[in-house]
Amino acid sequence: MRKAILKVLLSDFILYVLQFLIIPLLYSKVFGRRNEATAVLCITTVIITLIAMIAFSDKMRFWLLGLIFYTTLIFLYAPEGAYGVGLRGLDLDGMHSYYDYSTRYIGIAIVVIWVLILQLLVWCFVKLLKLIKFIVGKLKK
Repeated sequence: MRKAILKVLLSDFILYVLQFLIIPLLYSKVFGRRNEATAVLCITTVIITLIAMIAFSDKMRFWLLGLIFYTTLIFLYAPEGAYGVGLRGLDLDGMHSYYDYSTRYIGIAIVVIWVLILQLLVWCFVKLLKLIKFIVGKLKK
């Protein structure tokens, strides 16, 4: 059980490093409230969570603990404006959003809630796969 928790924490650490350290260096479109930023956030979360849930543990309580760890890492460091964290205003018709440190917490909460929803959906998918595998195994006997 302890190893499973550590593996889930490692998976969330890898998710954080990928989303907030590596991808912002390589792909500048994660800054701001663009569709590309949302796509990158969703795709990386789903892929890493799916692989880790299948390989390590699908216990949601471990993943909730990992989400607390992930949130702490984002509070410690998130690039200005990455995935819309800390941006205030709209980018419509000549108006521009700008970075405001006081709105950073709202942006972090939105990212964490989004990751939580995606991880819950992946968890449901993994449980459904295990149920199908169990039913197919029973039918073969």
